[in-house]
Amino acid sequence: MRTAGIRRSLSWATFMLLVGALLLTPMVGFGDIEVPTKPSKDIGPPNLDLMENFKHVLSGRPWLIAEGIDPGIRTRPEWSALTRLDWRSNGGMNAGMGTPALQAAGGFLVPYRSAAPAFSRDLLISRDFSNSPIQTEPHIAVDPDDPDHLVVGLIDYNFPSITTYVSMDGGAMWEGPNQGGYLPDDLVSGGDPVLDFDRDGNVYMATISIGVEEFTVGPVATSSLVSSIAVAKSEDGGYKWQQIVSTARSGVSIADQQIDPSGRLRGTVSIGFLDKPWMEVGRHPTNAGADVIYVTYTHFEVYYDIIYTGELPILLSREMATTVKLVRSDDEGETWTDPLSVSPTVRRVFGSVDSGDAPGMFGSDRTLQGARPVVDKNGNLYVAWLDSTDDGSMEGLGEMYASRSEDGGKTFSTPVIAAVFNELPFRPRTAYFRYWGSSFPRIAVGNWGELYIVYTARPIEKPSDDGDIFFIRSLDKGETWSNPILLNDDEYDALQFFPEIAVSPDGTIHVMWADMRDDPIQTRYHMYYTQSSDRGSTWGFEIEDLGIRSGDARVTDFASNPNKGFPYGLFIGDYFGMAASDEDVYMVWADTRLGEFGGVNQKIGFTRRRAIRRPDIFVSPSAGPGGESITIQGFNFQPDMNVMIQLADAAIATARTNADGRFTTGIYIPVTGEGPQSIRVFDESGNFASTSFYTEFGFGNIEQLYQDLLRKLDDLNQILESER
Repeated sequence: MRTAGIRRSLSWATFMLLVGALLLTPMVGFGDIEVPTKPSKDIGPPNLDLMENFKHVLSGRPWLIAEGIDPGIRTRPEWSALTRLDWRSNGGMNAGMGTPALQAAGGFLVPYRSAAPAFSRDLLISRDFSNSPIQTEPHIAVDPDDPDHLVVGLIDYNFPSITTYVSMDGGAMWEGPNQGGYLPDDLVSGGDPVLDFDRDGNVYMATISIGVEEFTVGPVATSSLVSSIAVAKSEDGGYKWQQIVSTARSGVSIADQQIDPSGRLRGTVSIGFLDKPWMEVGRHPTNAGADVIYVTYTHFEVYYDIIYTGELPILLSREMATTVKLVRSDDEGETWTDPLSVSPTVRRVFGSVDSGDAPGMFGSDRTLQGARPVVDKNGNLYVAWLDSTDDGSMEGLGEMYASRSEDGGKTFSTPVIAAVFNELPFRPRTAYFRYWGSSFPRIAVGNWGELYIVYTARPIEKPSDDGDIFFIRSLDKGETWSNPILLNDDEYDALQFFPEIAVSPDGTIHVMWADMRDDPIQTRYHMYYTQSSDRGSTWGFEIEDLGIRSGDARVTDFASNPNKGFPYGLFIGDYFGMAASDEDVYMVWADTRLGEFGGVNQKIGFTRRRAIRRPDIFVSPSAGPGGESITIQGFNFQPDMNVMIQLADAAIATARTNADGRFTTGIYIPVTGEGPQSIRVFDESGNFASTSFYTEFGFGNIEQLYQDLLRKLDDLNQILESER
């Protein structure tokens, strides 16, 4: 009866919000209290539902954790409160975890590689150290003093923290993984790894560290997820990471606590979460010899009112505030400034609440996300971000904003709209993975202060197309921006997503993205690439020696299927990575080829413009009679991977490569016909090499000996007959 009375006195929207709050938020019974004293001894689990109103706009792994579906913590008993999906019983993570080499009797099913003529063969950087063969969301940085020194950071479900891999030869060989850690009192890394070098050769890694904050509402204790924007430093090029530090921390606060005339607790609970960090190391604006580390992020703050239905108190979400913020360090990450707001604060209001004219607050259904900083050669700092506009996130129009600071991030110019476009939804219509992050700006700076941004948007003229890649630029320090230029050179409504941009020291602009144009069912993606040498006025790709000339070019030699890489195809990251030097261009992405013939498997793929030496095999001896054993050695295969050895068309042996991609094993050469015998070796990623063994004595020789013996016996019989 009481509920019915409430329903008659409230609007339908407000009533539904109350029902949702009853279902989704903690139902805390306070009874007749006077003043809060101390909490009960039972501290509840992290209340993920307090993030219900904004978890869908969080970046990748925080979204998975907030949803309770992160596979990395699916079987951790102490984190049972963080997961609501039993991956094991659903088969998602562990379905078909067999080795690809054993999937077919007498055969070896491997991805067939179709070479991209303008790029090296693909390498798989990451390796597995558990039964969770998933890595994703890679970022890559190149040492400005050594273009062959590369560091890649990634989310790795083998470990609770971010991991890195290091190459000192331009990506041909990789060492790792190296764990970057998370804050000592937190639970897990939240992903979003970003790397950058300073001019002294130090490399820095920014990421999210996720913990739990306990708090009380009256005499009842509960908790919520909170996060830090954390940064670690490596002085040895990415092999070892110093203790990670928090640059900014979210929290829980309770304001305006009071006891109403009925003796019930009133007040406002605010839950904060820091998300989507991005880092840039650049020149100090007034000290040309010093570097500054800048980190931007999104600060979400959701406000809950303590209200009552009868005597039952509930937390009812009132609004969410979103702000792009920045912290900086002038001393190599030792200390950090207090957070500074780069953007205005926008808000999303829940229920029938007046949008009002609160100071510094804009909108009633608006979200900011995906900020990225960049620094030009004079030390000017620029930050770009996505504004979902007041029609809601993941629908309608989106706006790209940019702002400039000429004093090292202490003050910023009034934000300028750089682009207006059709915002992407949560996921494309042809797949299950989230790709809204493709709408976030990828910003880079040219040699003379030119600003370049690439992003994904739904083209207005093609409603069946869920994403194209667009480029805009500013030649006046971000004051004005060009009209968008379409970069992907396909004639279909294929999906393009996750673009990245890099500028070489010589000023060449490089852009990569994921592209489904080669898959008629629009599920598998290749990586594509284009470039511009005239500040973005024209785009295309040409290699005169190979006779290649096109608007863009395929990069990868095997397509990736998101459904094969992550349980239920839910997540391939929020971005891929790209870096450039005068000598080369380096690209990393989520690669699922190892999932084609087994359980889900997602690795980090790598390619570059320069060729990478192909696998080789050698046999010793290289010739001899059949029916004996020989030694076979392999080089330049994928490290720590099974290989299958074939003689002619028969699989005769298996082996496993070491950390350098080498193996040595013995094989038995059966008796065959004399002459060359084909030997081929395949690894599970599709790499192969071939050679031959020359059989000097085989079936043909035996036949000849047999015929010779028959002739001799015949001659002997004739002699014996004549002597009779």
